[in-house]
Amino acid sequence: MEIEIKQILLQLLNFGILVFVLGKLMFKPILKVLDARSKKILDGQLAAEKSLQEAAQLEQKQADRLSKANKQASEIIAQAKAESKKLGQDLIEQAKAAASLELVKQKDSFRKELAGEELALKNRIAELVVETTKTVLSETLKASDIKAITSKEIAKLK
Repeated sequence: MEIEIKQILLQLLNFGILVFVLGKLMFKPILKVLDARSKKILDGQLAAEKSLQEAAQLEQKQADRLSKANKQASEIIAQAKAESKKLGQDLIEQAKAAASLELVKQKDSFRKELAGEELALKNRIAELVVETTKTVLSETLKASDIKAITSKEIAKLK
């Protein structure tokens, strides 16, 4: 059982060549795939953030509209009060009823519109999440796993 230096040196040379070849042929393509995947994840996150910003803007817009509607309703009520003083107690009751009905209609209309926009926004966010999830998970999960996860998440959003 002698140690042969020549054989050890050849083994070290072979190992070095193997490491060099694998590093050139395998390591760079794997890094490219990982970088591409990271970019896809980042793009998905940016899209989701943009959707959240759009949702916040829509919510602010709806709040402004509701505030404007409340202001208009207040103006209608004030006018009705001024006219009612002139026309008597019966006209006061009629004006208040009309103003309240108008306010209810406007609020109902705004609520319906807000609900529709919120639903559309939720659906858009769900679509973006599904697209991002499909993109990210398609490389790591089976098709049946992806369908199960997607169905479960869509059910949660509804």
